[in-house]
Amino acid sequence: MTKRLFNRTVAPLFLIGILALAGCTGGQRLTVSDTELPDGFPHHTVDEIIAALPAFPEALHRVDVESQVALSSPQESGRFSARTEYVHPDSMFVRVTFPLGIEGARVMTVGDSAWVYDRLENVVYAGTQERIASFLPGAIAGTRLIEMATGFLIPDSDTAWTLDTDSTLYLLHSPDGMIRFTIDPLRWRVVGIRWSDRAGAILEQRWYTDFITVENEVLPRRMSLSRPIDDVRISMAIRKIDLHPGPFSFDLDVRDDTRVTVLE
Repeated sequence: MTKRLFNRTVAPLFLIGILALAGCTGGQRLTVSDTELPDGFPHHTVDEIIAALPAFPEALHRVDVESQVALSSPQESGRFSARTEYVHPDSMFVRVTFPLGIEGARVMTVGDSAWVYDRLENVVYAGTQERIASFLPGAIAGTRLIEMATGFLIPDSDTAWTLDTDSTLYLLHSPDGMIRFTIDPLRWRVVGIRWSDRAGAILEQRWYTDFITVENEVLPRRMSLSRPIDDVRISMAIRKIDLHPGPFSFDLDVRDDTRVTVLE
């Protein structure tokens, strides 16, 4: 696989697949009588804050999502649409459509295995998720993609977090200052996370915004991610989410003359 081909087709595809569940549309938007902060703010303890954050909900264990993604990086910039079928904890099938309705690529992950079907070049790349990820500058790879994207993050309870407040938010700082969680006590959700190096330079940050409720689950409709060191920025919005989808096919449906490249 040439670097040019990867940068043009595969990198944006995998980023989309990873981020395709960063929020959702549909459901009932949260209202802000919502400006009433919970009793005890700003005097909650770190333990109380961590205990109030929800775990990844069972309602998202099997979902079908349609999303729009905007990507800016040195390798690729543009807008794409993606349809993602996900089965918790490690199976995902994504169809990526470029402008003018052209379906350019498909990606499938099952367990530790991954396949990327570049339909424009008529080639399938196969390997472990880790091996595929090594070709994806700026991408976030792994099997817990949807959990990451929807922001059901819970700080490690064994870490000696330093607690600050910022107007209506709680901020948890790791002892070395390299991780910071921003937590909204109104919804008891993580709305931001930042990783820095020891010198204080930001390595990556994510923001979760525009929260809505879908079948009693509070989800961010929008997500933004930036990696300044790689000059990568992603923003996305979900057009549709189905928490009760029909059968998934998980079929790349390759042509008879499709080439297969195994990444060792």
